[in-house]
Amino acid sequence: MRTNLKDAYSGLITQDVDFVIIIDKRIYFIEEKNRSNARIGPAQKVIYKMICDLFKNSKNLDYEFEGVAIINIENEQTSLNEVKKLINESIRKEIEIENEILNKLWDCRGRPFIRKTEVERSGYRTSILEKIFWNNKIYTRTKDNIYIERIHWLFLNYCTGYFIFLEEQTCGNFNISDDRRRFIKLIDDMFSRLSEENERSLYARNPKSGAVYKYIGYYELAFSRTNPDNSNKIYLNGKEITREKLVSLLNLDSVDIVEYRGK
Repeated sequence: MRTNLKDAYSGLITQDVDFVIIIDKRIYFIEEKNRSNARIGPAQKVIYKMICDLFKNSKNLDYEFEGVAIINIENEQTSLNEVKKLINESIRKEIEIENEILNKLWDCRGRPFIRKTEVERSGYRTSILEKIFWNNKIYTRTKDNIYIERIHWLFLNYCTGYFIFLEEQTCGNFNISDDRRRFIKLIDDMFSRLSEENERSLYARNPKSGAVYKYIGYYELAFSRTNPDNSNKIYLNGKEITREKLVSLLNLDSVDIVEYRGK
C-alpha cells in the first residue's frame, strides 16, 4: 500500500506501532527490534516523538503515559522479567530527532529534495515479543482493562499536521473482534482528546515544518485481496471507494477524509 502514496521525504509518514500495552491505567508504546544493529528510521522517530509530545503534556487523560520503549529481543527464551527490564531501561517520554535526520526531511516549501519510499517491515517479520507474551499467558483481557495490541497504521502528513489511525483488513476478512474494537475505541478517544488539547496548547508540532498535529480520525480500510493494486473492491469505513480516490484521501493534504469518519 505504501508505494501508492507520497513518500516520507515528501510529507507523508506511514508507521505501525508494534505494541500498545495498557495495564493498571498505564500506557506504553513498544517498538520491537529483532537485531541488535537494527536502526530507528526517520519515520519512526517522527511518529514516536509526536506520540510523546501529545501524551506527556496532557492534563485530561485517565491513563498515565509511561513512554515509548524501543527494545531489541533476539531470543524467544527471553524471560518475562528480562523483557520488563528491557522496557524499563529503554522507556522514555522524550524523543529527540538528530539534526542529521532533520536535515533530510522536507520543510514543505518548494520541492522535496529527496524522494524515497521505505517499506515498513514489521508486518513481514515474526514478533518474538508476541510469542513471549503468549507463552506467559499475557494477552488482551478487557474485563481486567489489560490490552496488548498493535496499531496497524498511523498516517501523518507532517506538512499539514493531520494524522489518522488506520485499521487494515485484507482478503475479505473484515471482522474485528469485540476486544479489538474496545482497544480501537480507547485509542481513538485518546487521540481525539489529545488533539483537542493540542489545538489549544500548540505544543506538539512537527520539528521540521512547524505544523501543529491534529487528529482527524480512525478509519477501517478493507481490500478484497491483499492491496489496492490486486483488489477489485476497496472499502473505507464500509463505503466502496476507488483506488485513485483512496490515494488522494490518504495523502492527508486536506481533511476530505473526514467525510468517511464514523460511518
